[in-house]
Amino acid sequence: MLKLMDEKQDSVTLVAVGGRLDGTGAPELEAHCSTLIADGNTRLVLDFGGVDYISSAGLRSLLVVAKQIKAAGGGLALCSLTAMVREVLEISGFDKILTVATDQTAALATLA
Repeated sequence: MLKLMDEKQDSVTLVAVGGRLDGTGAPELEAHCSTLIADGNTRLVLDFGGVDYISSAGLRSLLVVAKQIKAAGGGLALCSLTAMVREVLEISGFDKILTVATDQTAALATLA
């Protein structure tokens, strides 16, 4: 089961993500982020410190969110990736198309 918790830091919305970003969790993340973006939160940091698994469905949801943010004129950064999630992003090349930071502080700085 996916866990999502939002926190506002200045003009950036930090979303702590926990659990599995798979065929079940990915649509939840996508819907949650879509709602945030529709509500005017166009600068998002997704903290993946609690994500222990990501599938192709999870990667797809990240692309959808990134496109929505770009269309809204905002920014997206991922941070605190676990070793497994980092490896999947590197193998898939997603680390080249998405902003990936080591921790929340670095992620917030990329969107400042």
